[in-house]
Amino acid sequence: MDDKLLKAVATVSCTAEPGSYEVRFGSSLSEDIGVEIDRLWGTVRVAPADTAQRAECARQVAARPPESMEERYPAGSQWPASPWDVRSVPAGGELEAKDGLEMGNDGMVELSSPGFTRPVVMRGDKLVSATVRIRCDARPGLYVVHWREKGKPEKEWARYRVTPAAADCNDAASPREANGEDIWKPWEYGTATALTAGALAAGLWLRRRGRSA
Repeated sequence: MDDKLLKAVATVSCTAEPGSYEVRFGSSLSEDIGVEIDRLWGTVRVAPADTAQRAECARQVAARPPESMEERYPAGSQWPASPWDVRSVPAGGELEAKDGLEMGNDGMVELSSPGFTRPVVMRGDKLVSATVRIRCDARPGLYVVHWREKGKPEKEWARYRVTPAAADCNDAASPREANGEDIWKPWEYGTATALTAGALAAGLWLRRRGRSA
């Protein structure tokens, strides 16, 4: 994907025999959507070439830089639209990550990356999402986001590109982070609330017994 167009550059093999070849259109999303995508896209006719021409072809192909895997989607589209939907974000900035086809469940998926200030848990009902924050000291470059879903193997889910941070960039830390304590986990909230309520109830019961004694 290149902004609003799908395009690709293909290199014809230097050893290809003369003749006509089919070019087929397929998609890695076939399994996700339950429909096989495989159709004739076009044809390529390879012209005859002698030994010298094939040798020159091999030299030219070897000298070419590797083709970029990065994709560019229109502004405002959901990120990531694909594992190679690379968005640029300054160090210290934020990205909103949303689940498109993985269908992750609320609280079951954790996203992590070397550039994040901390791992985040995906939350939501029909569509899970999370806001990821990039460290101010993250070096410019390409980073991978890892998808960890309970009971399933970890995988590379997305990528983003970090650009230099602003001069006044500052990683705002929560009180727990600043004190070196574990980051508060959303699923702990219910347990902590129950413990607090239990402690209050026990305190009131002891006070009443003290007054009645």
